[in-house]
Amino acid sequence: MQHVCDIRQVSSIQTLGFWAHTHRVPLRYLGPTLEGRAVYAATSGHTTRVAITAGRDPHPHPLVWRSPLEDL
Repeated sequence: MQHVCDIRQVSSIQTLGFWAHTHRVPLRYLGPTLEGRAVYAATSGHTTRVAITAGRDPHPHPLVWRSPLEDL
């Protein structure tokens, strides 16, 4: 069986940071959710982990919303 992709949400941005550090990959800001929270991701090979912040997204929001996962 061949994996195409493995995308999972982790519990916090700290957990995502630890996962990224362990796999030696950078964290990326993907964009806001519909609720205005920031989505971050880290990708290693075909495995991607994402985390959604608890507070409001500090980045300016686009005029037209797109899912942050569309470009993964």
